[in-house]
Amino acid sequence: MHWIIVWRRQSFTGWPLGLWGEMVEVLSRSADGMHLRILILIAAAACCGGTAADDLAPVTATAGGVVEGRVVYEADSARPWRYRRYYVKHRKSGELAEAVVALRGRTLKSVPSPPGTKMDHKIDQFNFQFVPETTAIRAGESITFSNSDMTTHNVKSAASIATFNVNMQTDDEYTHEFERAGGMRSPVTLGCVYHGGMRAWVYVFDHPFFAVTGENGRFRFEDVPPGRYTLEMVHPAGKLRWKETVVVKAGETMAVEVRLSPDQKTLQ
Repeated sequence: MHWIIVWRRQSFTGWPLGLWGEMVEVLSRSADGMHLRILILIAAAACCGGTAADDLAPVTATAGGVVEGRVVYEADSARPWRYRRYYVKHRKSGELAEAVVALRGRTLKSVPSPPGTKMDHKIDQFNFQFVPETTAIRAGESITFSNSDMTTHNVKSAASIATFNVNMQTDDEYTHEFERAGGMRSPVTLGCVYHGGMRAWVYVFDHPFFAVTGENGRFRFEDVPPGRYTLEMVHPAGKLRWKETVVVKAGETMAVEVRLSPDQKTLQ
């Protein structure tokens, strides 16, 4: 069996021996011979400083943009926020910890996670608290729950996307895979049937553009496909919610300052 490929090139500026103009290359070879000839042709174009290699390369997706910023809480003495002492470590600058920040858009679901970033998360029951209190994951990832207290605990969820109720003795572990996403609107609320004051939240997303802020209140999303999205922030413990439309452009960085006050206390 023989193959015939016609390759057409019109500009040869920079090629050796002064080659330029228009050329038509016809290859009529067996499968093995054709494959070898094509590799040599591409290598020659790439190493000699010409532009032929660019034209022969496959078309790649447009480079994404970056969305980054920080979450800040602005105190109001007339309306004190009782959780401020737990989540705002730097009172003067106001950076807010344990805020969930994420993009929302219909096209983001098709964006794969970067290679090697799939994680198995851990939530411990320690000193009668879930640690960490707020977790964000992508659908398909797992969380391993453990009990470091010298008493019986329980981890339960009645959420529509993840339902479980498991008793845990000291040093027990339970791993749950979260197959469905609920996004910002349908988090998994965790509790313990034996200790009503224990609580935690798990936010499950169908895309990779989410974060839980640390003490510096910062977040950063890289390689975001160009487009218009909603940037959302939720602080479940403090019952704060915020959102804003953002437009991401290829190769550009958008800096966003999420400034909160008691006016954003809209979660029930």
